[in-house]
Amino acid sequence: MFDVAPSADVQRVVRMTQGSSTPRLSPNQLQTVEKSLFEVSRKQKSQTLPVDLPIPDFWNSVGQLTSHLEAELAETIRAEGMTAKAQLQTRRLGNVRTAATDLTRIRLNAFTQHAVLINLMKGGGAEAAAAVQHLSPIQWDRHDGSERAYYESLGHIVEKYKHDVAWMTLVNGSNGNGGGHSRGHEQPVASPEPNPSLSEFGAPAEAETAAAAASSGAVESAPATPPTMLVPDARDAWDDPDFDEEDRIREMDGYPEGPTGAEPSPPVQVTVTQAVGIDLVRIRILKDLSDPIIAEDGSQIRLAEGDVESCPSLIAETLIAAGLAVAAPL
Repeated sequence: MFDVAPSADVQRVVRMTQGSSTPRLSPNQLQTVEKSLFEVSRKQKSQTLPVDLPIPDFWNSVGQLTSHLEAELAETIRAEGMTAKAQLQTRRLGNVRTAATDLTRIRLNAFTQHAVLINLMKGGGAEAAAAVQHLSPIQWDRHDGSERAYYESLGHIVEKYKHDVAWMTLVNGSNGNGGGHSRGHEQPVASPEPNPSLSEFGAPAEAETAAAAASSGAVESAPATPPTMLVPDARDAWDDPDFDEEDRIREMDGYPEGPTGAEPSPPVQVTVTQAVGIDLVRIRILKDLSDPIIAEDGSQIRLAEGDVESCPSLIAETLIAAGLAVAAPL
């Protein structure tokens, strides 16, 4: 239920009509306003410039329409309750408000774009003048007065922005005709000086680079000295005459022929499950099985009560599910 007082809505409509220049509209005129609202919304969605309004003082008329629909809805709810008629009136009021919101947003965007382009292109040279000629001027007798006030306020805002950023100097350069909009007596821009901290930081690095290059050049210029190889003298070799041939053989057997620096890797333990290639589950048989079980390799397994057997997981799960065995992990 809606807590809406019909008398309050009627008073709101009366105050709106008294505070505006638009006379109070009849129900037929309000229907015309409703149709015009949806028609203008449909046209404006496909246009970048503001379209003409079919009714003078358009937005005040739309305000009377919404107030009238609110009063009708409140009267219906008071007299009949939340019936199907009240639901239809609620939906109608919601559609009107949605259309008014969308149309306002689209039209304000169109007015903003037009005002910004017109004011930015003023005094911007021949190209800007040619671009302005492609924009159609707005006929204010076909638009709402509140929209004109919004458009003119945008013009003042754009002019202030142009003055703050020295727009004419940005567009035409310092020698152009934008002196009137420049920021007073501007000082000439001095060329930036190098940062002393960066120079101090770069001097040691350059010195180190030069020293490294000089040292590398000195190393490269020095003649390469061939490596010295020590050749054992044959006279230094001594064969012990008492060294028996059997001792020589035992000495040779005591040292392996290949390098043995790396430790031998531990033996890999291979479980029965990995060797067979299947998962085995250890189970204990609860009842005697009259028929043998055929394993995956085709062998037959006979199981009796009390036997503990490692069976493939599929067979073990089947026996456990049938209540013939239980899991018996180690």
